[in-house]
Amino acid sequence: MSRAHTHRRRVRFTDCDPAGIVYFPRYFDWFHQAMESWFDEDLGLAYSELITERRLGLPCVHTEADFKAGCRLGEDVEVELSVEELGNSSITLAFAVRGSGELKATGRSVVVLAHMQPEGGVRLSRLQGELRERVEAFVADSGTS
Repeated sequence: MSRAHTHRRRVRFTDCDPAGIVYFPRYFDWFHQAMESWFDEDLGLAYSELITERRLGLPCVHTEADFKAGCRLGEDVEVELSVEELGNSSITLAFAVRGSGELKATGRSVVVLAHMQPEGGVRLSRLQGELRERVEAFVADSGTS
């Protein structure tokens, strides 16, 4: 059984123009905000702690978005996150942005688990243990996990 995480936010002046066209990089920022709040609120792992104490990061290696409808200044939108695919060290996240009863945008991002090295740089890490178990609860229904 899969679940989705919902991140709520208000469209700000810096997000869109008077015609309601969201400056496209904002969607990618909203996707990342949803991922951070997913860790904090649903996975029970503070995103900041993951980075600062566990020295793990989730850099995005691919992202895309499709724009469906404009957003109004002051409009409340929801960014829904679900896990489309879970690999050995990667997570494919699917996003749907909704507001005022309509779909505003959809997106997808592939992030990889990376361990930050003391000497600098990163190395890929396997998704395992408690982190993998918690993420698995959000894998979209596809007949496999």
